[in-house]
Amino acid sequence: MYTVEAGFQGFQRASHPHVNVDVQQQVVLDFTLQPGQVTETVEVTAEVPLLQTANASVGQVVGSREVNDLPLNGRNFTFLAQLSAGVTVGQQEGRGLNASGDFSANGTRPAQNNYLLDGIDNNADLVDFLNGTAFVVLPPVDAIQEFKVQTNNYSAEFGRAGGAVLNATVKSGTNQIRGDVWEFLRNDKFDARDFFLPNRGEFRQNQFGAAIGGPITIPHVYHGANKTFFFGDYQGTRIRQGTPYNVTVPTAAEAASGYTNFSDLITGQPGCTKGPDLLGRSVNCGTIFDPATTRAVTQGQVDPVTGIVATGTGYVRDPFQGNIIPSDRIDPNAVKLLQLYPAPTSGGIFNNFQDGPVLRARADSFDVRVDHDFSEKDQIFGRVSYVDNPQFKPGPFAGFGDGGAFNQGSQTAVSTNFMLSETHSFSPSLINEARIGLGRIGTGRLQPFGNDTSNIPAKYGIPGVPQVALNGGLPTISISNLQQLGSNAFLVSQEFNSTLQATENLTKIYKSHSFKGGLEFQHIKFATLQPPWSRGQLNFDGRYTSIVNVGDGTTGIAQLLLVPGPASVPNGIDNFGGVDDVRISNMANTDDGRNYYGVYFQDDWKVMSKLTLNLGLRWDFFGQVEENFGAQANFIPGAPGSGAQYLIPVGRKNSPLSGGPDQPNGFTSLAKKDGINIVYSNNPALGVSQKTNFAPRVGLAYQLSPKLVVRAGFGMFYGGFENRGYSPNLGENYPFQFDFHLFNPDPHTPLIYSDGNLATLERGFLDIPLDPATVNAHGLALRGIQYNYISPYTMGFNLMSQYELTNNDTVSLGYVGSQARHLEVFPGSNQISQILPVGLKSANYVPFPDFNQGSSYAATEGNSAYNAALINYEHRFREGLSILGNYTYSKVLTTARDLLNGNIGGWQAPYLPGFGIQRDRTLADFDVRNIVHFSGTYELPLGKGKHWSNTSGGWMNAVVGGWAMNYILTLQDGQPFSVGCKQGTTTGLGCFALLVPGRTG
Repeated sequence: MYTVEAGFQGFQRASHPHVNVDVQQQVVLDFTLQPGQVTETVEVTAEVPLLQTANASVGQVVGSREVNDLPLNGRNFTFLAQLSAGVTVGQQEGRGLNASGDFSANGTRPAQNNYLLDGIDNNADLVDFLNGTAFVVLPPVDAIQEFKVQTNNYSAEFGRAGGAVLNATVKSGTNQIRGDVWEFLRNDKFDARDFFLPNRGEFRQNQFGAAIGGPITIPHVYHGANKTFFFGDYQGTRIRQGTPYNVTVPTAAEAASGYTNFSDLITGQPGCTKGPDLLGRSVNCGTIFDPATTRAVTQGQVDPVTGIVATGTGYVRDPFQGNIIPSDRIDPNAVKLLQLYPAPTSGGIFNNFQDGPVLRARADSFDVRVDHDFSEKDQIFGRVSYVDNPQFKPGPFAGFGDGGAFNQGSQTAVSTNFMLSETHSFSPSLINEARIGLGRIGTGRLQPFGNDTSNIPAKYGIPGVPQVALNGGLPTISISNLQQLGSNAFLVSQEFNSTLQATENLTKIYKSHSFKGGLEFQHIKFATLQPPWSRGQLNFDGRYTSIVNVGDGTTGIAQLLLVPGPASVPNGIDNFGGVDDVRISNMANTDDGRNYYGVYFQDDWKVMSKLTLNLGLRWDFFGQVEENFGAQANFIPGAPGSGAQYLIPVGRKNSPLSGGPDQPNGFTSLAKKDGINIVYSNNPALGVSQKTNFAPRVGLAYQLSPKLVVRAGFGMFYGGFENRGYSPNLGENYPFQFDFHLFNPDPHTPLIYSDGNLATLERGFLDIPLDPATVNAHGLALRGIQYNYISPYTMGFNLMSQYELTNNDTVSLGYVGSQARHLEVFPGSNQISQILPVGLKSANYVPFPDFNQGSSYAATEGNSAYNAALINYEHRFREGLSILGNYTYSKVLTTARDLLNGNIGGWQAPYLPGFGIQRDRTLADFDVRNIVHFSGTYELPLGKGKHWSNTSGGWMNAVVGGWAMNYILTLQDGQPFSVGCKQGTTTGLGCFALLVPGRTG
């Protein structure tokens, strides 16, 4: 709280006590000076007005009372941002550690938000938010003094991102020692049962801690009242949470038969058929075909095996009698793998295993803040925050089987945020503020048995998995219709991020102008170890054990079991079967860094008593990512077949590359064959940043009457820090890090390695060398980022009116919109760029056919448009009641969905000439048409001074008094989802159903 005084010669002084100035808030107070002596003071007792007359920003201030009292999931104060008008939650949050608080503000992507703590950067710049949140540290709500979210047309002081700005301040100590102690409990007794589990999943969440603040005093040495203050807090969190699984495992009958009898695959799918094949035969779903009978047939000619005339030219094979596989055809290593599955807990062949193993997590955190006043002109404060958050999230299976996803396994996360701020007043109208800060995160995720390098794969007959530190465990064994075995891709995963920041702000008040200018610098580092398939992946999708070109995923288990051998029919294909998709990568670290610069000037001009203009200009520069040791490469596709370049820093010219006359499948050989020029660049960033990121901000507030104000604003906001995940990370490119994805698109041809060996379980990964000097580059992924990088930006605008109903009630009505340009998308760099007639083999038209068709490429080609009408009602806390309510009607269309949770997609491929990404416009994943928020506090009228029991005192008042009801209510429409087509397009891709009238797909 502040006391504001005003005076002038010949007039009495006027004093306005108990003025609360929230974070990033401009408070306007009106004084009426009465004639009299300067020594006389008149105290103004009127409430601080609720009308926002100083600027045109759109947002919401949340005070200490609301931060402490409102019920928050996990006591995460960032959830309060979701109560603001124009804010939507694109993906519903879970409980416990599944609750991160992500949101979209006025149609911007969630990763475009900017988190600040005490004015210092608090953003997690990990490549994929491995720590589970978009922020570094999260003080407990008991440590937060105030919190503000600004969603549109904020001051030029803020840059870095195009979404919302969330600015929180940690409490400081006072002259009185005050503190809190707390314990919060949530458990499954209050939760509903998961639909797929017979009982409620276990859930225990305990949060406990304490906070204390006051003056720093050393008896007989130093008395810090009015000079030096401290505030500190500790919070511990303990969570035990059931993880519901509803997955598919082999049936009890299949296991009992020694994995030879699969009749239940047919009986478990009544009424389902597949076919016909080229001999006119249709079969029941689940019918297993013998790969050893695969043979060619010609239309109109008799098949010599069956005596049936072929209806077409192609390939056929025959089913096993009774769906029983002869035991002498079974691979014993495959049986050992299948024995890792637990017994089913329910009948049927789909989703027949339910379990809820327990996630265990803890978090210990603390914040310490010290403030010191050197004089009336110099103040300094510093703060350090720390969080240690280890957890273990189990997969569906115990032991080597695991079956977990990327977010499962043992995880560590240690975060620190430090800052120091000094404020110097040169005069009452000239104030300087300097701040430095450092945020650090170290987080990692390790698969079960990751530290076991005793060659677990070899125990199951799988050779070639590198036995190095952190790479223990089985490869991923993907069997269609069954839950995978082994751990997921991109594990092990270790990520480290640090952001060093320095800011300088100077404020000058001159007549009716409040000038503010400053600069900001950030050096961001992020080191990553996250190999895609360091243990490898072997896929069995049933393409070799079902009707050719029809497929039946339920037969994938048979493809795993069957040992490829000689053909059993005339003119059959020998050694047919095995693996249909193989992936493996080396293990390599990347150590990336980049710089960010921001300069701004802001003029808040009180043109007249009723009119305020906000005029600002900001310049942002987002440096390109550079690998500290030059270990990165950039693939620039250019025009397919001509102009494609593969850039490598000139400092890494001596890094070995495979190729040459003796290595026709080496990298240099295949690059030359596909028209890719290898260029050693003098630019270590392998890209150029845009330097013209000037962002004007304009706003006005006009007070039509003492109770009515109209505000309007426009601003540009550059957001160059959006998290795209690990791909395309240029440090993941060959020859530094490389991965192989070899697959066979033809179900009538086995997958053969370049050395002539058949891809089988027993060959494992022996035929894929991981030495960059000898690597077989066929199928290598080439990742790239647009060389001349255009910074994404958002143009935000609003027109709002606010009316003061009473001294404690206001209502606002208005329009908010935004237009985003040059959003980052992944259009791909090796996709087919023409529409092909039906029947042509699409693989023959890939621009760079010797390399991975799924190679990722980032380009700033996306856009979005958001329009919203909103109404907001606020009742300031008075007589035990506060209310905040708002309604938003909005729509957001985009060609660039959230980078981490979905991307572009539509019927017409974005890289086709004449079509492009702009024809692929759709509703954003976070589009919510109608949304209502209500929150507030109601103190029950019980106890001393209240309506009932107002004379009670002592223990009686302690029992019945002080009770309050706090509530949060959100009602919103559902989110959009994509509707798939029945078949792929002639570009070789899948498709989404069209919503364009008059068009069909």
